[in-house]
Amino acid sequence: MTNGLYFRVSSDRQTTQNQFEDLLEAAERDGSGRDWPKIRQTLDRSIYQEDRPTRGSTRIVCRSRPEVAAELARRCIYVEQGI
Repeated sequence: MTNGLYFRVSSDRQTTQNQFEDLLEAAERDGSGRDWPKIRQTLDRSIYQEDRPTRGSTRIVCRSRPEVAAELARRCIYVEQGI
């Protein structure tokens, strides 16, 4: 049984979103009966992108929504977006 999931990135080329599918597929096979479709929907809302001006250009930065991260944490699913 899956007790918890933890999504974290450590570079500006990664996002937690590109980890969701692989880990969720494995977790769904655990037979826990958790509401995985609802969890997927919540994960989809957990990350947003913002444009950050840099020298002469704009860089896209991914951020996590604290209120959604808190909702997921109550389900033992942790999302951390940062370098």
